[in-house]
Amino acid sequence: MLEEALALHAQGHLAEAEEAYRAILDRDPDNAEVGHQLGLLALDAGMPQHAAPIFERVCLLVPANAAFQANRGLSHMRCRRFPEALEAFDRAITLQPDLFQAHLHRGMVMKELQRPEDALVSFSRAAELRDEPWAHNYRGLVLDELGRYEEALESFRRAVAGDDENPLAHSNCGHALVRLQRHAEAIPHFEKAVAMKPDEAGLHYNLAEPLKQLGRGEDALACYDRAIALAPEMANAHVNRGLVLTYLGRAEEALAAFDQAIALEPDSLGAHMGRSGALVGGGRAEEALAYNRELARNPRFKAEADFHSAILHLQRGEWEEGWTFYEARRTMERPTETRSYPKPEWLGEGPLQGKTLYVYGEQGMGDQFLFSRYLPLARRAGAKVIFSPKDNLRRFFAGQDLADELRPWQAAPDDFDFHLPLASMPLAFGTRPDTIPADIPYLQAEAALVAKWRARIGTQGFRIGICWAASPDIFQGLDRSFPLRACASLAALPGVRLISLQKLDGLAELDGLPEGMTVETLGEDFDAGPNAFVDTAAAMASLDLIISCDTSVAHLAGALGRPVWTALKRNAEWRWMLQDTTTPWYPTMTLFRQAQYGDWAPVFAAMHDRLAALLDKA
Repeated sequence: MLEEALALHAQGHLAEAEEAYRAILDRDPDNAEVGHQLGLLALDAGMPQHAAPIFERVCLLVPANAAFQANRGLSHMRCRRFPEALEAFDRAITLQPDLFQAHLHRGMVMKELQRPEDALVSFSRAAELRDEPWAHNYRGLVLDELGRYEEALESFRRAVAGDDENPLAHSNCGHALVRLQRHAEAIPHFEKAVAMKPDEAGLHYNLAEPLKQLGRGEDALACYDRAIALAPEMANAHVNRGLVLTYLGRAEEALAAFDQAIALEPDSLGAHMGRSGALVGGGRAEEALAYNRELARNPRFKAEADFHSAILHLQRGEWEEGWTFYEARRTMERPTETRSYPKPEWLGEGPLQGKTLYVYGEQGMGDQFLFSRYLPLARRAGAKVIFSPKDNLRRFFAGQDLADELRPWQAAPDDFDFHLPLASMPLAFGTRPDTIPADIPYLQAEAALVAKWRARIGTQGFRIGICWAASPDIFQGLDRSFPLRACASLAALPGVRLISLQKLDGLAELDGLPEGMTVETLGEDFDAGPNAFVDTAAAMASLDLIISCDTSVAHLAGALGRPVWTALKRNAEWRWMLQDTTTPWYPTMTLFRQAQYGDWAPVFAAMHDRLAALLDKA
């Protein structure tokens, strides 16, 4: 009878198998093995609530059987009774320390209980016991949750190695690579997942992300269109579709996409902020401001709406309103910087004479270069200034005479009178376009490094440092980058040497240059350590000109007082305002602006003509 019951169970005839198991138990109620099989059948039938009491009785009959305890735990886990499940798994592991399933399922319980460190221990042990793709996959998920992305990627790759036909494992590999900003490597994993499950909307959505981050807007748009065709109610797909359309300069289509997202999800912050951005992209700044004002009536949207208004006001030179609204960056859903100290903030109220002011860096490295000019103003007002830049810039700022004391970014001093984030200093000092402190240079390179890089670079030719790729970590900033090959006409001018100042992103373009175009690199030791920009600043001292996209290199060159040409996208960052070829932030900088969205050719044609004239005069 047992053999017949097991055969029925194995063939999927669950009702007949249950009848056979129960017939045996009618004759032999304390047959623990048959009871165990009946519990497994209930699990197979998706009825863990029926399995749990069966396993409880089985474990009372034979308490020292590890497999029985593990399945008791599994039934409780599927009923979401996690404390009972954990107790059963722990007992199973005590009875049999190498029981793979008990460790695996214990990890799942720990994950549900939001105890990721404990979950990692269990999943790691399971993966040691058996090279099982699911163990590696779950381990990777926990590592991802803990922010340990490189280790997560390794686990996901082991899952793929164990089962190359598992779309989830490929998708997770792709996600880990995206988190590591390795978007080109992520694409094949997402493509394979899509090939295996082409009707899964989420997989098309996932594939769009690295395409979007790499600036492949049309390809990303096709993925979002496919995702929406499969799942029209996916509001985030409409939001991201709108972002891509905005990036492609198709503002009216973007507005329609954001409106669709809002219809599906009226409280979508991303949809409303995207819509505001699309209005700006379409040249409808006044409508965008009005839209932001209306959104700001809702507490859910106020901070982001005010911040978007700040950008528009600052861009238009309306800085009294702009700096006030700019404070909203600190209360957004993802604030740029938020700290609380028992001492008050200083935003221009009251004298600083004899006081200690603690200032901490925020936002990107370019922002810290830009706003650090305000630190000497506080010192001239009589304050002792303590500054905490981001840690990767601490050595750089240690070489500057901007503050009285430098501290690690998160290490506040024991005593101070006032504090504020660095980007609030323009508000505190009431900055207008005509009152920007522009005592250039206010940053300096290290003398020893200047000598090192002068020897490396040499003196021959007209030396132009170039930086063409902005960080891809924020999609809306992708269009700040220009293709390296756009500089080909500059490289062709007699005596011109192009020298790369690019780090990390965009380096692959060095391998695909047009015939005859040469770009020199400065070696693997160039800014290779943890201290950002110390070599870049020193190298700039030996360059005749720096040409950069809108990124931190441009800000650094301007703050160092070096001649710098900055290539700007059509709707440029607020710092560059809306018109003119000069900027009050950096007197040695010249701005070259796109006339049409995404069209860099006229920008570099203008640079070529200006450079040719400059060389003729030399």
